[in-house]
Amino acid sequence: MSRWGYLLRARRTALLLPGLYVLLCPHAPAQQQTLGSIVGHVSVARGDAPSERIMVTLEVRGAPMDSVYTDSSGTFGFHNLGPNPYYVVVNDDQYESVRREAVIDPNFQSPTVYLELTLVPKKTAKTDAVAPPGGANPNIIDLREYSERFPKKAVKEFEKGLAADAGGKGDEAIRHYLKAVAISRDFYIAHNNLGSDYVSKSDFVNARHEFEQVVKLNQSDANGYFNLSNVCMLTNQLTDAQRFLDEGLRRQPDSGFGQFLLGSLNMRLKKTALAEAALLRAIQIDPTKAQYRLQLVNLLLQEGRKDAAAAQLRELLAKLPDSSFSAQARQVLQKLESSTVPAAVPN
Repeated sequence: MSRWGYLLRARRTALLLPGLYVLLCPHAPAQQQTLGSIVGHVSVARGDAPSERIMVTLEVRGAPMDSVYTDSSGTFGFHNLGPNPYYVVVNDDQYESVRREAVIDPNFQSPTVYLELTLVPKKTAKTDAVAPPGGANPNIIDLREYSERFPKKAVKEFEKGLAADAGGKGDEAIRHYLKAVAISRDFYIAHNNLGSDYVSKSDFVNARHEFEQVVKLNQSDANGYFNLSNVCMLTNQLTDAQRFLDEGLRRQPDSGFGQFLLGSLNMRLKKTALAEAALLRAIQIDPTKAQYRLQLVNLLLQEGRKDAAAAQLRELLAKLPDSSFSAQARQVLQKLESSTVPAAVPN
């Protein structure tokens, strides 16, 4: 497709794989303490968001504590963190490893640490500068089809915004998208991409506003509601996240990713039976997504169902032996089969 085609950059939640947390940190002491967040953005050296969602791992005291996946813009978040020095780590087959420190300071109320991680592609990695983002709308429509619906000046500004985004110039892209929606307030595609860039800047208030405009102007598109749900998850507004996710799934109930989000959210809400059903449905819809099955493994581990978790890991390795998640799956499977559970990570 043309690089100027309409790519609805769906904001997928960064709270996707809470971890292998059961293995590495089964229970934290119940106590009142200041909780914080680590929110960040991952880009490649040229400034673009990675074309695929990237696993980001949170380490504390030398041990993995939590893992999440970036959304399609490269944004991720860890929440409800106690005061500690943490390390945020990216180990991906296509990029050089990155390890950055992030300290939650107990002297600040509800502290939030923001990180910008830049990935350097390995020399053997294959990249495609014009590949659609991992969360792109499957119903891609060429922008030329919209030229008759929106003023030419608005479309021109939108194209300039796309070009700026492609060059990693987020602030410039925002300026062009703002001009586009000023010319044509119902230009929901520009509202969507404007919201996407706000997410990349961790400006979640403005991002939510723009995505609300998207669903107001284009109520039939499930991805707009998934975008809103993602923003709410990033800000730990789980009630709103549920509401918007429900709206998205009402419009596209057979979305594998939507079911995945539903399972992940229900895990956060401690609704384990509903979480398991949603994750099984996600795997059924798209069995090629290793992260869907890994999320189910996390749920089974949280419930103490180690045999079932091991069975899921074996099936993952049998079906997707070359997945970028295979190494992690083998490591966890080995620990389960050896029946050795590491001690809890101290707070």
